[in-house]
Amino acid sequence: MKKSEKLKFLKRNHNLYIKSLGVNINVDTGKIHKKFTGYKSPDYTLDINGIKRNSIQPSNRIAGICYKQSSPKVNLPAGKTIGIAYNKGNYQIIDSADIKTMGKKI
Repeated sequence: MKKSEKLKFLKRNHNLYIKSLGVNINVDTGKIHKKFTGYKSPDYTLDINGIKRNSIQPSNRIAGICYKQSSPKVNLPAGKTIGIAYNKGNYQIIDSADIKTMGKKI
């Protein structure tokens, strides 16, 4: 088998494979008869039953004016202050004298 005959044989087999994928191709020449234009885009404005559905506004907008909320003022007794509880992030009322030794071994 000559090289040109082998190449022709391989091209024909390749064109047969392309035809098996659903492309309308001439197996001998390799010419495609009709180009594929793609699929029709689906209409997402209709629901399953074919009824037009209402468009829903996205929730990426927040309507109205927002004000920053401030925490209420705390009236502490004399000699007391607020500090972090045992280095855990919580707050507790402690004596003012203990503020320097808070979180340390004594």
